Amino acid sequence: MAHPHLTIDGTDGIDGNGHVPIRTLLAEPLLRGRVIGGEAGLGRTASWCLPLSEVGHHAISGATPRAGSGAASGEGPPRDLSGVAVHLPLATLTGESGEGLVAELAGRGAAALLAWSPPDGPAAQEGPAGRLADPAGLAAATRAADAAGILLLILPAEADYRAVSRLVGQKALAQTSHVLEYSTRVHRALAEVLARGSGIPAMARAITGLSRCPVMAMDADGETLACAGFDGTGCDPEEIGGLLAERLPDLRDRYGTAAGLIELDLRREGPAHATHVLIAPIVVGGELYGRLVLIEPSWPSDEHDLAQHRVIAEHGATLTGSEMLRQRSVRAAEERARGDFVEALAHGRFADPHELEARARHHGFDTAGRFAVFAATAGALLPAGRRDERRAAAVTRIAQAVEPSADRWTMAAAVGTFIVVIRQVAAAGAAADPLAEQRAVAQFAQHLHRSLRAHLGDDLRVTSGRPGRGAAGVAASYYEARVAMGLARHTDASPVCGYDDLRVYAALKEVAASAEGRAFAREILESLRRVHSQSGDLEQVVIAYIRSAGNLNAAARTLKLHRNTMLYKLDRASRALRMDIRSADTQFMVWLAHHIDTLAAVTGALSDELSPPADDVLVP
Repeated sequence: MAHPHLTIDGTDGIDGNGHVPIRTLLAEPLLRGRVIGGEAGLGRTASWCLPLSEVGHHAISGATPRAGSGAASGEGPPRDLSGVAVHLPLATLTGESGEGLVAELAGRGAAALLAWSPPDGPAAQEGPAGRLADPAGLAAATRAADAAGILLLILPAEADYRAVSRLVGQKALAQTSHVLEYSTRVHRALAEVLARGSGIPAMARAITGLSRCPVMAMDADGETLACAGFDGTGCDPEEIGGLLAERLPDLRDRYGTAAGLIELDLRREGPAHATHVLIAPIVVGGELYGRLVLIEPSWPSDEHDLAQHRVIAEHGATLTGSEMLRQRSVRAAEERARGDFVEALAHGRFADPHELEARARHHGFDTAGRFAVFAATAGALLPAGRRDERRAAAVTRIAQAVEPSADRWTMAAAVGTFIVVIRQVAAAGAAADPLAEQRAVAQFAQHLHRSLRAHLGDDLRVTSGRPGRGAAGVAASYYEARVAMGLARHTDASPVCGYDDLRVYAALKEVAASAEGRAFAREILESLRRVHSQSGDLEQVVIAYIRSAGNLNAAARTLKLHRNTMLYKLDRASRALRMDIRSADTQFMVWLAHHIDTLAAVTGALSDELSPPADDVLVP
């Protein structure tokens, strides 16, 4: 892993790839030669040293390249010399040919040119102003080194290739070992936090302690899970979290899931208020779980601190991901257990009273309390992929947190395409107050709708059943909430309504369940449905006419029909019914048949999933 310019515990200017800055190498006694050109290249880094005979070059001034050495042999492109310090004889740089050799090696990315003359070879003599004189004809090579910004150094006689290459290799290996040691210390410190199971906030505090800078842990959607180290820094975690959330789509498109560290500038009112962040993706099993963000206290940061932060961010992201996976597994298990209990309560599915008693005790359910059930559904809850499943789980957690109260037990779970919420309205032994319970149910339903609408859209619908006592009351209330949901869809009722708001259907429940009631509805409505019309069926026309209280013009406007067309259709309906549709008795009969038929359709659709709870639902 890359850590540019890592300087840890006194190892100055060496990065985690073992790239040693040339400036650092020149501090070694063996390499204290004379710089004759290319001082701009002092900031370059080298990871290895090779002789000129190994790197391949064009034949210049009698130099003979090795066979198959890239550019010299004509076999493929020249060898890339990035990070390579080239050790070459001083004689190869003399005259005009030296200029071409320097330009060629610089163009191939060489880090530095280390010119060495054997003890019995020609040597450059020192001249005025710290530069070397040019008895060996190095002026052309010096000009080329200055132009290319590559360091040209004259080595002392004892700095042969064997000694120089050993020195560079030892420095690079020492730095690599040092970085691995520091990484191990960081990993051990954070792994201890993970082993304790202290959670993501504790992990964030540990990372802050190591990096000495503010830290934020965010999920994949940009929500802040934990933050630490912001006290006294003047940084606002909410503001930085908002700025990062705005940049998330761009980060996904540009870097993808498997990206490494990202350095990002979050501009606030110009460069004077810039916030520089280091972002490490938290990836587990190829899935992006979130991001670990380190906020640099100042910019440009000290290279030593920045390099440490890169190491800490990478290890911190890995171990934070392990903690997130552990918490997600625990939360998923808890949600499955809660969902199973909610579904068992809603359907009254317990093997015996002892099972109900044991599970109620585990979940804190008061078997003698009074509860109401709420059902919420929307198009966004239809399962179409893993993202929709995650949305349903997130919405369930939001529903669980609506109106938290120590004395009002609440449990939410996803049941099919519904979010089902069981809410306690009165404790055990409390006298039932129907009006107070009705107000509490209506208030909670409105609050639940407001809380979920932003996440599920405008087609969200919330219905509720009437409160009941214990497990039997939950099952009855769930059935009523589901019936109210079906009726609300058929009648265009308010997005938030309860079973009590559909009193007429509640009064007709027994009639709709009887054979006589269904036969009556079928006899009345079939006579209207048998008549076909190009501009709408007669049942729709008659129902619209009845709902408008017999106002012909209002019904025509509702159906977008001409008044004469409306009259014609009403006459056809009267003939089909063999009764005058304008009479109050006929209108009541059609209205009653329509409501019985609607209620029968809704309860029939629920019969495959659940049945009305019996009075002897198991109660301990």
